[in-house]
Amino acid sequence: MTNEIDILDRFLQQFSPEVGGRSSEALTSEMEGKLRQLSAGQLPEQERKEVSRELLTNQNAVDFLLKQLDG
Repeated sequence: MTNEIDILDRFLQQFSPEVGGRSSEALTSEMEGKLRQLSAGQLPEQERKEVSRELLTNQNAVDFLLKQLDG
């Protein structure tokens, strides 16, 4: 699990300036659930792609995921 968090952290750092300039749309409850699964290391591979796109385009998704990982 720690390895996946490290990979995600490096991924987000690589694209962070781009993420910061994206939208701040409200997250659906479905996306929040997927982000919770991702933070727990339980999100299936195919759904990770969808979540990755959301993380690249929505600052609220990044913030939500960071809160999940922190707490």
